[in-house]
Amino acid sequence: TNIGKGAESIIYNLAFSPKIRHIDFTNDSLRTAEAAEAIYKLVKICGSLETLVLANTNICEFLREEFFIALGENKTLQYLNLDSTVAMTSDKISFLGKACAMNHKKQGSLKHLSILKGVISYA
Repeated sequence: TNIGKGAESIIYNLAFSPKIRHIDFTNDSLRTAEAAEAIYKLVKICGSLETLVLANTNICEFLREEFFIALGENKTLQYLNLDSTVAMTSDKISFLGKACAMNHKKQGSLKHLSILKGVISYA
């Protein structure tokens, strides 16, 4: 369910959990720059995360280039769900493509990426 206020602190603290493998934020209201920053730090710091579901959070509009760099460098993430009702800008689509390529080149584990529901419908 919606974790609401304080979500940023919770997400950031999850990054330091050595055994957390699956996080699902489906339908949570993570529509702030602070939440996007916490998600970036989670992907950058967490060394065990395998599944990250951000479906229907519309977080994509707040993700910055640093998130995509962290995604490219992440070694453990296998499944990322960015399904949204908000389309990504062409810059973010480019960042995502580069992140996937970098992840593969650096022998990361990313195998499944979901970006349905209009994320790139105009591109």
